[in-house]
Amino acid sequence: MVLSWACTTAIWVMANSLFSSVFSTKFTEKIDEELTLDRLQQNTRRQRVVRIWALCAVALTVGLRLVRPQVPYNHMSGALPFTFFEALRSKSKPDQLGDQDFPLSELIGEEYWEAPHGHFKGWAPGGDDKIDTIGRPEWASEFLPHGFQRWESTLESVYETEEGHEQKPPKNYYKPANDPLRITNLNQNVVEPIARAIKNHNVPINHVFLVMMESARKDIFPIKADSHLHHEILSSYHNPDPAIIQLVNSKLSHLTPIAEQLTGESSGFRSSGNRSEGLWKDTAESGMGGINVNGILTGSSLSFKSAVMNHCGVGPIPVDFMDEVKAEIYQPCIMQVLDLFNQLKGDSTSSTGSRIGINDAQHRNWTSVFLQSITGLYDDQDVLNNQMGFKKAIYSEEISRSSAKHYHPGMEEINYFGYAEREVYPYLKDIVNEAIENKERLFFSHFTSTTHHPWSTPADFHDEQYFAVDGLMSNHEDMNNYLNTVRYVDGWLGDILKVLDDTGIANETLVVLVGDHNFRIPLVFRHPLLPKIQITANATSMSIVPTILDLLVQTGSLDDKDSTAALDLLNEYEGQSLIRPYQATHNGRQAWNFGIINAGGTMLSVGSAAVPYRLILPLAEDFEFVFSNLDSDPDELYPIRGWSAEELIPRVRSRHGEQAAQWVNEAEKVGRWWVAERKRLWNFE
Repeated sequence: MVLSWACTTAIWVMANSLFSSVFSTKFTEKIDEELTLDRLQQNTRRQRVVRIWALCAVALTVGLRLVRPQVPYNHMSGALPFTFFEALRSKSKPDQLGDQDFPLSELIGEEYWEAPHGHFKGWAPGGDDKIDTIGRPEWASEFLPHGFQRWESTLESVYETEEGHEQKPPKNYYKPANDPLRITNLNQNVVEPIARAIKNHNVPINHVFLVMMESARKDIFPIKADSHLHHEILSSYHNPDPAIIQLVNSKLSHLTPIAEQLTGESSGFRSSGNRSEGLWKDTAESGMGGINVNGILTGSSLSFKSAVMNHCGVGPIPVDFMDEVKAEIYQPCIMQVLDLFNQLKGDSTSSTGSRIGINDAQHRNWTSVFLQSITGLYDDQDVLNNQMGFKKAIYSEEISRSSAKHYHPGMEEINYFGYAEREVYPYLKDIVNEAIENKERLFFSHFTSTTHHPWSTPADFHDEQYFAVDGLMSNHEDMNNYLNTVRYVDGWLGDILKVLDDTGIANETLVVLVGDHNFRIPLVFRHPLLPKIQITANATSMSIVPTILDLLVQTGSLDDKDSTAALDLLNEYEGQSLIRPYQATHNGRQAWNFGIINAGGTMLSVGSAAVPYRLILPLAEDFEFVFSNLDSDPDELYPIRGWSAEELIPRVRSRHGEQAAQWVNEAEKVGRWWVAERKRLWNFE
C-alpha cells in the first residue's frame, strides 16, 4: 500500500501520456503547474512518437489475437487487457459430487439389466429401486475392520468403530450393481491349465508377497532382442561392426536374467559365460512357475497412486499428488480383507491356552508388513500405508538409526530418497522367520526404488556401458544409468526369492510382481506349483486384488468362512480376475482402462480391452489430445495430435477409419465421466 501510494503520481503521468497519445486528447487536470508553450510543443512531438509505437503495439496485439489459435497459446496474452475481460466471463462449474449421467446411456438400458444370483450382486445402473445393493452380508459382524465403512453404514447414520470412535458413514460409496462400466468374468471358469494344476496337485498359498517395482517397464522385463530399445542402443554406435554388436548383446544378455525366469520369456540374446553365477536360479519343475500377464497398463504413473490401486483395487483420484491420504479409500484394501479373515476366526485359543488347529494354515491369522529401503515420509507414504491397513512398516528412517537391529557404519545413500534395496535384506529375513516362528500367514509388500531418478547404484556394484561412449554420450547417459539400475534390481528380486527358498516357504508363497511409473508394465503371479503360462489381457493393475482373492479361494487356501467372504468381496471390486478368461466386451459395452498421468490432474490415459487404441485426454487447459493405434504403431512413435476432440477426430478418421474416430468420441466422453465418478466415490471436495 505504501509503495503504490508513492508511485501514484508517476503512474498517473505515464498513463496520461499514453492515452493522450493514442486518443489525441489530454487531461485538463494539472499536477503542480501549468505547462508552458515550449513544454507543450515538446510534449506534442513526444506524443507523436509515443502514439506511433502505442498504435503499433495495439495493432500487433490485436493481430496476434486474431490469427493465433486460442489453445495452447492463450497464456501468451495473459499480461494483456484481454485477460481482464476473460476473467469476467462465466466459468464452467467444478465437478459436483452428485450422480453423474453416464454418456453412453443406450448401453445401460433396462433390457441389459442382470438379476443378482449367488454372490453376484446383479447389474442395473440407475435401478437401485429394483435391485438391493446395500444389504448387509452374512459375514459382517457388529464391528468390522477399517475399510468396510459402507457395510457399517447400513446400520445407523453414525456408527461406533471397534476402537470406540464415532464415525459418519461415507456420503458416496461404490455399488457394483450401479456401475455402468463394470464387466465381470467371475461367471467364467478358471483357465484350464490352472484349474488342472489345482485339481491334480496341492497348491497352497499361505503367504503373499507383493513387490511393486519402481519404473519397471514391460520392454525391460525382460529386455528382448530386436526390440525398439535394443535398436536404440545399437544405433548409438553408428554402423557398428559385428564384433561390437556381439559385445553389446553379450552385455544385454546379463541385464534381466531373473525377469526371464519369472516370466518364461526369453531375451533372445546369446550369453557368453555363466550369467546365473551368484544369482537366484528357479528350482520349479519344468513348465511350472506361475502366470505372466501381457498387456497390463499402469493405473497411474505416480507411484503411490499406483500403490493404492495395487493394494486396494480402486481407481485413484484424478487430481495432482496424493489427496488420497486425506480421504476414505472406497474399497477394502487386501490387508483389511485379511484382517476380516482374522476376525471371522474368532478366538482360536482354548480355555487351557493352547492354540486350536495351529498347524492348519487355514486357521492361522494373517499379519501384514511393508518394507522399503527409502524414506516413508515422501508424499505422506507412511500415512497412506497406515490407512491401507499395514500392521507394520519399515523405512529408511528406521534402519538408519544407530539403535536399529542391523545398523552398520558406512550405510550408503545412493539417491535423495535413501538406500539401495540390499540394506533391507536382513530385515526381510527377520520378517519371514518371525512369521514362521509365530505360525502366522504373512502378507508382505515391498517397493523398489533404485530405478528412480537419479539412477544411481551402490559403489561396489559394477556399472556396464550399454550405449556408445562418444560426443553424443550426454544424450544416452541417463538411459545407460537406468539400465544399470534395472540390472541391480533384477538381481535384488532374485535375493527376495532366495529368502523364500532358504526358509522353505517358496512352495506355499504367491509372489506378485508389478511394474510402475510407465504405461505398459509387467505383472507376474509367481508360484512354483502353478503352471508357467502366458495370459494376455488389456487390463490394469486394478485386477491384482481380485486375482489374489480368487487364487486364495480356488486353491483351497481359505477356510469355509473366509472363502464365503472372499467370494462375496470378489463381486464388489471393479477389476476382473486374471485367472479367468478376460472379458473385453459384454452386451456392447467395452472394458475400459484408465491411467492417471503424473502428477494426476492434468492428463488421463484412456484405453479399452476391446480395441488397440489409446487416447491421452487432457484434464486441464494447454495440453493436447493424443491418439495411438497400438496395432499399427506399437511403440507409439507416430501418434495423432489435436488441441480439441473436434480437431482430433477428423484426423483419426482420415488415417484409421470411422470405427477409430467413433471410439475417440466415446473415449473422450467416458473419460470425463470417469474423472467425475472417481471424485464422487472418494467424496472428494
